Amino acid sequence: MKNQKWIKRIALSMAGIIVFLGAMLILTHTAQNSIASTEILPTIDPDPVYVVCEDGEPLTITLKAAQDFSISGFQLLLVNISEKDSGTLRLTLKNEEEDVLLNESCPVTDFTAGKWGTFPGNASFIEGESYQLTIRAEGAEPYFMQVPEGWGRELPFEEAVWQGQEVLPYGISLGILQTEPTHVTYGDIFYYSVPVCILLLIAWLSLVWIGREQICAAFQKIPFGKWIDSYGSDCFLLLLFAAICISIYARAYLNGIYISADSAGYMREAENLVQGNGFQYDGIAGYRSWFANWPILYPVMIAGIMLITGANAYLASKIVAMVTVFLLLVVLRLCFKREAWLYALCLTNTGFLTLCYYTWSEIPFILFMLCFGLILARILQDEKTDAKWYVLLGIMGLSCFLTRYYGIYVWIVTGVYILILFFLFQRKKDKAYLIRAGKLILTALVSGLLSVAYLAMNKIMNGMASGVSRTMWWDDYQALTNDLIESLLTEFFNIFSLAIPERLENYPYNLKVFLIVLILAGLAAFIFRSCRHFTRESVLITMGILYDVIFIGIRYVSSMDSFYFRFFEPGTFLICIGMAGLLLPYVKGRKPFRFFGMAVTVITVLSVLSLQANGEFNASDCYYNAVARQWEEAYAEIPERSVVIFDDIDYRSAWYRADVVDGMITPQDTLESLKETYYGSDYLCIRKTFAETMLESGEYEEQVSDWLAEGLQKSEDDREYVVLALKD
Repeated sequence: MKNQKWIKRIALSMAGIIVFLGAMLILTHTAQNSIASTEILPTIDPDPVYVVCEDGEPLTITLKAAQDFSISGFQLLLVNISEKDSGTLRLTLKNEEEDVLLNESCPVTDFTAGKWGTFPGNASFIEGESYQLTIRAEGAEPYFMQVPEGWGRELPFEEAVWQGQEVLPYGISLGILQTEPTHVTYGDIFYYSVPVCILLLIAWLSLVWIGREQICAAFQKIPFGKWIDSYGSDCFLLLLFAAICISIYARAYLNGIYISADSAGYMREAENLVQGNGFQYDGIAGYRSWFANWPILYPVMIAGIMLITGANAYLASKIVAMVTVFLLLVVLRLCFKREAWLYALCLTNTGFLTLCYYTWSEIPFILFMLCFGLILARILQDEKTDAKWYVLLGIMGLSCFLTRYYGIYVWIVTGVYILILFFLFQRKKDKAYLIRAGKLILTALVSGLLSVAYLAMNKIMNGMASGVSRTMWWDDYQALTNDLIESLLTEFFNIFSLAIPERLENYPYNLKVFLIVLILAGLAAFIFRSCRHFTRESVLITMGILYDVIFIGIRYVSSMDSFYFRFFEPGTFLICIGMAGLLLPYVKGRKPFRFFGMAVTVITVLSVLSLQANGEFNASDCYYNAVARQWEEAYAEIPERSVVIFDDIDYRSAWYRADVVDGMITPQDTLESLKETYYGSDYLCIRKTFAETMLESGEYEEQVSDWLAEGLQKSEDDREYVVLALKD
């Protein structure tokens, strides 16, 4: 009997091995006539800079091959197209002998706006020879994205783009699908087939020799459930933190730069803080100025990281975002314990991640708002709250204000709850409500007075409490309302890290309003049914709603940026944290809840791996370094402590050369008035072409004109700028 058992095991094992060897024989066999396709793309300008392909007007691209290669199609990235577009795109490729190598057309709608798509067509290129590619739109007007000079080094050809008779100083979003013969096995074609076969063989042999019952019993002894319950949430938080940090570094430093005008202002002030100039944001340039357009706390954070790490201001701002994300996760872990992983999903919001990529103060502002809301909820729930919590509330409120002036709104929220406490006192005659209201009033007064004192200091030093006039300039209210509708819909999909489906994107605004009202009504019904007074969820949701409502009202009476994700994300973050708390009782303890957590963990891991697989974590050609080299070149002729007249250098570099200021010359200026105005600068720099145009106009004061003319005469021919000394 025992011999029969052994013979059966051996026979089954041999059968499994034979099947395995047969499968491996097939999977390791080379597929016939295989080719490898490699997508080679240029790096596009991260700013939305377009090259228009006008209807009927061809774009001509000269391609000089740097090597022999073949393609199975061109890769195009187009915008300004929609599913209603009925136009076509025609590509014609000719060699030096004017032979037509490719002449194909395809509907514009074959491409998805903002995504790389393939224009099929086979062609071969010979090293050293030039080719002419003509792109003609018929019945359409698609836009290409601009590719700055030198950012298409990955492509195996030199590219020159002609629009009419003019050669453009940049490229367009044109890549290739390069092909070459290769030996590919069926195991390569069918992903993971080889390791799956190996695992199946191991599983089969285990079943044959160990037995199903013994294997199941062994697995049941491993406390997977206990480990997940004990450490799963913390592991996920660490994993999410690492994923966000890697994403920030890869996308906002190695593969892109996210700098707005506000960002340049923050970093310029940080540079001055590091040099010991305090609030004088033009101190390095030699001017008495006062940093008042934005509060000081965010530049202080950047400056602190610069001093600690030695990083430049831009990289330091990314580290600030990473540290802030870490602190957010710590706060969520302390407050929500094992369920913190669910609340942490709010950090995967598309809007939140984009805020992390930019150098903006909203990320630390969100941290301070969250802490304020959680502390306020604790105070409202517990009538015997220690004084330290009121002190922390005041500190968080002041931190909100010192991060963004609008942060003072948190005391409006507190005022609402103070009124509710007074109402409860009148109704229940419980002095505990009155005592809490009194302590909150005292806290608000102290923190509020410090905030007002800061504004008064700005008024004295700058002339305006918040640095600039924020009264109404002009606005198209209908366009503003349309932006509001679009932004609210976008914000909803951002929560789930999704783009608005194209079908919804094309809805007329009146239908979008109807859709938004339905969404908001459903959320309101759920909140009113599930929420309880003075809970963390109710306080955070109230703060988020009031944040958005008040900000929308302010936007309609003062001019600033239009509605978009930056506008709404801080409020959205608080609302999402509150909603997560309301949803938790409905899903906690159920198997799908644990499965959802595991699925999110897998997706997070794969997201990090995708950055590596797509080469986005390759530091060999850092995007920031490439742009910094351009700035170095642009400023090469600008001496230290200069004023640049009619400055047209990339505004994002304003922090990079903090010793340089922008200036202008008007026909009313005299040489003396210019020297008085630009007292901090040692030199005045102006492009030769600008100086020549000014002299030709004859509108400028005689001494100024003579000064410019003398500078032009002395300037070397290969120089772009006239450099004039402002001081003897």
